[in-house]
Amino acid sequence: MRPALRYIIAVGVGLIVTVITAEFATTDHLLILALVPLYTALTSMILAHKEYWLRSSKNPTRSARKRGGIIGGVGAFTGSLLLQASIPAGLAGLGLLILGMAGGIAEFNDS
Repeated sequence: MRPALRYIIAVGVGLIVTVITAEFATTDHLLILALVPLYTALTSMILAHKEYWLRSSKNPTRSARKRGGIIGGVGAFTGSLLLQASIPAGLAGLGLLILGMAGGIAEFNDS
């Protein structure tokens, strides 16, 4: 995928997530603005390494499944607590969790 198209899609996703969040949130307006660069970078990284992302999820080993279960459980627990605090905080937590996963995928793909 061409980088310009990837960045346009990424900015669009970042803006859509932010606008939808702003509709439902009543507080934390500064946190809402932080969602734009977070989800833009996240989407761009996922699109840049999508082949490796999809390939790494096929035929996982037992340790990879265990690691994924632990990460998913901790992420779901923390995300639910953040969503109880506020919707923007929950979405920021989810975005940071996925951004960390995308960073790890990008690191393995580049090596």
